[in-house]
Parts: sequence; C-alpha cells; structure tokens
Amino acid sequence: MIVWDDSILTGIANVDRDHKDIVEKINLFLADIGADASVSVIHDSFRRMERCIYRHLELEEKMLLAVGYDQTEPHFATHKKLTDDLEGIWDDMLGNTDFHPGVAATAWLRSWLFDHVRREDLAYRDWIVAADKVDLANERMND
Repeated sequence: MIVWDDSILTGIANVDRDHKDIVEKINLFLADIGADASVSVIHDSFRRMERCIYRHLELEEKMLLAVGYDQTEPHFATHKKLTDDLEGIWDDMLGNTDFHPGVAATAWLRSWLFDHVRREDLAYRDWIVAADKVDLANERMND
C-alpha cells in the first residue's frame, strides 16, 4: 500500500484531490492483488485506476494550457512516458504468467509520486502561484 504524503500537495485543490484519488485507486488495485482476487477483478481494478490517471492527466494538460504555463511541452512529454509505462504494465499483466502486478504498480506509483509530482507538478504549482492563476487552475481542473 502507498501512504499519502502531504509533501506533494500542490495547493491547487483540484490537482491535490485527483492525486489523492489516484493513490486511492492504486491502493484498491494493490488490495485486490493482495487478496488474491480473480484475474477479472484485478484487471477491472487496474482499468479503474488507469481511467482515473488518464482523466487527471488530460485535465491537467488542459489546465496548464489555459493558464499559459511556459513548460507544457516537456511536462506533456513526461505524461506520455508515464502513460506508456502504465500501458506496459497492462501488457505485461496480460502476457506474462510470472508477472507480479503489485510490484510493477507500486514501482510505477513511486516513480509518479516521487519523481513526476515532486519535480514537475510542484514546478508548475510555483509558476501558477507566481502568476496568480490558482483560481483559474482550479476551475480548469473541473472541466
């Protein structure tokens, strides 16, 4: 299980809500694995987690464009890498009988949480705060 860490709060309420929801969905997925749930249940849980992540990334990208963030291209490139990695986990789950999805998902989450959010999202947070666009950012994260 992954424990939420307030050090990654962005101060943008809707971004933080999404990040917490992603952690919750990943923990539910890991719980299904730990409970030796059926393959069908584990796959459904993975897909719910994946949809939550994709929805967040899509909203975040729209929000960053709306506020005029000047580092959208590199930020979007990291999103592409993250989604490619997640798809790789899915492909491995389907094609490898020795695959342990809990290990892969936990490693991916730690990468997302500690690398992407702390480095990339906290950087855009600082930019948004300095540009006095927190309200606009929150509004766009609800679209």
